[in-house]
Amino acid sequence: MTKTEDNMRVLKTATCKTLTGKSTLTYQIGATPDSVVHLRISKNSGGGFFSDEWIAHDEIQAALKKRREGQAITPFLLIPLFKGKSANNSSFLLAALKHLKLVRSLPNKKREFEPMDPRQFLDQVEKLMSSSVKSKTPPRRPTKKTVTKKAAIKKKSVSRRKTAQ
Repeated sequence: MTKTEDNMRVLKTATCKTLTGKSTLTYQIGATPDSVVHLRISKNSGGGFFSDEWIAHDEIQAALKKRREGQAITPFLLIPLFKGKSANNSSFLLAALKHLKLVRSLPNKKREFEPMDPRQFLDQVEKLMSSSVKSKTPPRRPTKKTVTKKAAIKKKSVSRRKTAQ
């Protein structure tokens, strides 16, 4: 784990389809203690390998701006962001960016995109960062059925002990 990963606060976990639509990705939005926003792919329902490294949102935006005027955004533009060598990394990140409405598909183009204004995304992240509520699942309470079953097991073991004496 890098230092970034040790200090990352996961703000949101969501799912989206890959660009091909063949599998489902789980991605996370995180922030460091100094409020640097990051994204990463954390799961893939398909068999494709990927890197789960955190990529800073600012680095993603800088990569998107490197394209020439009028040039479409493709997965190749995002390859330099990753240390990992999987060919899926940039396509999976692009799928998450599409889901987050940071890019949108060009008309009649399957794998070509154009950037969108990141303000809506950043506003959403700002709300998540200011939220003091941790996203934890509340502990399960035992149901009446569970309690009754436990009582029956206990009663049975007590009666066995009495019979054995």
